[in-house]
Amino acid sequence: MSTQNEFLYQRFKDIEKDDLEYIYRGNITPKLVMNILDFAKSNLAKAGDTQKIKSKIYYIMGEGLQNITRHQAEKEVSDLDKSAIIVIHKKHYKYYIATGNLMNSNEEQKLTSKLDFINKLDETGLKEYSKEIRLTTEFSERGGASLGLIEMAKKSGNKLSYKIEPIDEKVSYFYLNTEITTQNSENTPIDNYEYSLDDLIKTHNFLNKNNHIISFKGDFNQENLLSLLTILKNRMSESTTSIKLYAVMVELLQNIVKHADSFHGGQDWKAGIFNIADHEDKYTLSAGNYIKSNSSKILAQRLDALNSLTHKELTKEYNRILLNSETNDPITTGLGIIDIRRKCGSKVEYQLIKVNNDIDFLTINIDVNKTS
Repeated sequence: MSTQNEFLYQRFKDIEKDDLEYIYRGNITPKLVMNILDFAKSNLAKAGDTQKIKSKIYYIMGEGLQNITRHQAEKEVSDLDKSAIIVIHKKHYKYYIATGNLMNSNEEQKLTSKLDFINKLDETGLKEYSKEIRLTTEFSERGGASLGLIEMAKKSGNKLSYKIEPIDEKVSYFYLNTEITTQNSENTPIDNYEYSLDDLIKTHNFLNKNNHIISFKGDFNQENLLSLLTILKNRMSESTTSIKLYAVMVELLQNIVKHADSFHGGQDWKAGIFNIADHEDKYTLSAGNYIKSNSSKILAQRLDALNSLTHKELTKEYNRILLNSETNDPITTGLGIIDIRRKCGSKVEYQLIKVNNDIDFLTINIDVNKTS
């Protein structure tokens, strides 16, 4: 199994209904903050949590993203990854909102003292400290940091987990992880699952090494498709490459929306995983989802046949299918895959991983070459 297929399958295989993970790695601008919050809002709207829980998650996400845009190190660092990271992770009865960004090392002592003090306070202490900050602090673009951290601790009801990793004598990387439990403690089943700082750092290192910029696993629907496209659009300037990238992305996401098997979830829950890697000369788009074994065999034969065709033959096959009104099975026709191959010129790499006698896990990888 290739590294990319292993990444997709390992990150996906334990997903159950309502589980979610969204990761964005890159420069986080105020415009992207709004896009990411809109994406989260769309997913939270479908969750079965109370409005109070949803409001807490939305607020903590907003504070985490604002913290990145306000305080990420402005110093240019050669040969270092300057990308920030935001992770929204839900498993069982817990949400985790995690962020990471470069910071100036001379601010480390002040930040750790602030976080350690906040983590020592109980609910009453946090309220009093919040009131004190509001009365005594002169707010500026950077001045609301203490209040934001206090409110994150208050609303989550948990300590703020953090870690600072030095990069050189001037720059460090700051990780912050906040846990929100979605049920009252007396009603929550015992759950030993935890998304730790070590998990966050391990994920971030893998993303950096493999140049991944977006990863999403969860329920795929039209709202998520549009939100992911908007995030990608606002990350990139419009070009021939970006137009191809959007087209391939739409086809891969639509494939999950229309044809993924729910397996663990209900019939209205299309579980999938989607990932984009940004390499020097190309983008690699990857998608994975459950598929019934009888359909996967037909799909594999169709993909092999389409991969063997030249550009001219693909156009001929595309026109033939459009003219044949009786051929309307998307797995058999593969109009979307044909269109992708015509636009990108690259073959569609795929792998089928046996899950049980009835279900396979399909991974698809497509390269979009960058053009000047």
